[in-house]
Parts: sequence; structure tokens; C-alpha cells
Amino acid sequence: MDPAIRIVIPCHNCARTICRALDSLHQQSFQGFEAILVDDGSTDDTWKIITQYAAHSPLKLLCLSQRHAGAAAARNLGMEDCTTPYLMFLDADDVYHPDLIRCLYHGVGHGCDTAFCLTSRDVDAVFSDVRSVPADCFHRLAIDEAMEYFMYHKEQIHFTGFLYSREILTRHAIRFRSGVCYGEDLEFVWKYLAHCTSACLVHARLYGYENHPASAVHQVRWNKTDLADAMLRTGQYLRKQHPTFADSFASYMLPRSMWTVAKTFALGRKWSMYQLFRQRYHLRPYMRQLAETARSRPLRLTARLYLLSPWLFYHGVGMISRLRKMKLERRNSHHADHQRTDQRLQ
Repeated sequence: MDPAIRIVIPCHNCARTICRALDSLHQQSFQGFEAILVDDGSTDDTWKIITQYAAHSPLKLLCLSQRHAGAAAARNLGMEDCTTPYLMFLDADDVYHPDLIRCLYHGVGHGCDTAFCLTSRDVDAVFSDVRSVPADCFHRLAIDEAMEYFMYHKEQIHFTGFLYSREILTRHAIRFRSGVCYGEDLEFVWKYLAHCTSACLVHARLYGYENHPASAVHQVRWNKTDLADAMLRTGQYLRKQHPTFADSFASYMLPRSMWTVAKTFALGRKWSMYQLFRQRYHLRPYMRQLAETARSRPLRLTARLYLLSPWLFYHGVGMISRLRKMKLERRNSHHADHQRTDQRLQ
């Protein structure tokens, strides 16, 4: 039987994690897929590992290679000459829940243009969970409802948690923007959703996302502004292709992205970059919108701090982030204590 889904996996120096990602494909409850692994100029043993895995695996795996050009170019290469009706993406350090592909394929089987699930930062828990997803986790949404859900729950949804129609991607020439380090994945999703009419939300954490918080802070570069540029392009795209959602995007998603870049420079203690960014991108109108539209109290508070003083935002956002982190750690600690107590009682 011909595969229904192509899964594209960009690989760059991922020798430590790629077998785990592929093992998560091996244990899928739905096996009607092929996977394209694109080695993006790795300098470790990635190519050796993926070719050996492919040679001994019952999965339909194809290994390609390119000079190091970034994940966007690798994904575009993996999308070329695709003949399956649907595409998905998996990062080499992430995993699928064993029931993920079945759930998303089942979701589009009811007349939806896409299906998507939630993300978990606990990769091991996602990988080892053998439970099937119950029927009450499936929710059909009109596309503007799905876009709003994605917009306000962005931290819980990764672009790799979507299933994409090849026909829609091909008809509208939707690809990843090469040479961009940040935001190209979000731009890809938003442009795709602009051409959908309905979506299936699978309300379960089925995509295991490996988090690298230290690198995000210690490798702050000016190219973080790629995210702002990507969302500016996306806003213009929605004005032309999906105007019913363009105002909502402009009132929250675009300001939220500007806030994210400003916060990144603040947490990274990059004062000169922060100053240049806020002046070049004229942040005040975005912060004013965010102070009015954000549903999150910390977002509203930090946006108002900026309106009072950009200096206050720069120094205050780090303190607020640390307080939130401490609160979360205490909550997780209490939860773990309760679990241990319950286990002893049992």
C-alpha cells in the first residue's frame, strides 16, 4: 500500500538523539507513512547513524544530504517530489507519541484541511506513553477558531504538531523561507492555515519537544529579529489571503512576537541590540496593543512597563520571568510530593 503521509526530518549533528526520534516512528500505531531524513551538513556521525538505521529498519526511510544550509532548506528538500497526500515534520531531537500519526490522520479523515495536537516538554513521558487517545479529545473547528486557538496557545503548539495537505502546499507554493533562523516555521503554519476552511484539534500532548533553555539565552544574536520580520510578512499575507483573521493577528500575534524579541534581548542582557530593535521596529504601538489584547497578566504587565519606560521593561522582564519560574518550580515540587505520597499510600 502506498504511504499516505511523508514525514520530513532535518538532521544536523543529531547523532545523540536521532535514533530516539526514529524509534518513536517505529512504535507508531499507524504505519502508513514514509520518512525522509535530510542530513544538513553534519560534522558528527549523523549520516552514518541514519543510513545504518535505514538499512536495518522495516520503516520506509530515505536518506538525503546537503551542504549545511539550515533546517528550512533541509525541510524544503524533503518536501520535493512528494507524492503522498499529506506531510508532517519531526525534528531530530523530538519524538512522536505512539498514537500521534493515527490521531492526525483520523482528524483529516473527517473533512478537515489539517489536524494538530498539543506539545509536551517532557519528551520521555511522551515517548513512553502507550495509551491510545480517546475519542473525546477530537474537536472540529472552523478555521478562524483554529487560528485563534493556535495564536493564544502558541506555547503549547509546535508547527511539527500539524498534518499538512500536499495539495494546499503545492497549489499556494508554501515553503520554508531559507536563510532565516527564527520564525520561518510560524510563517509556514500561518500561510498554510490561511488557505484552510476547517481543522481538527486533538486535545492531547502528543508531540515531545526537546527544550534547550540555556542556549536560547546565551546565544542571543541580532538574527532573533527574523521572528519580527516573519510575522510582519505574515500579517501582510493574511491581509491578502485571509482578511477575516488579519485584524486579530495584527492586534495580538504581531505585537506578541515583537514582545518576544524584546524580551529575548532583555534576558540576554543585550542592551545595545535591545535599543536598536525598539527604535528600528517602533515598538511602542505594538506594546500598547499588547497591553490591551493580551490574556496573560504577565504579558499585560510587561507591556505596560514598556509604555512607562523601556528601561523598566529591560530590567523588569527578567525579574518577572524569574518569579514565574520559581512559582512553577514550587508547583512542580508540590505535585511531585503529592505523587510520592499517593504511591506510598497505595
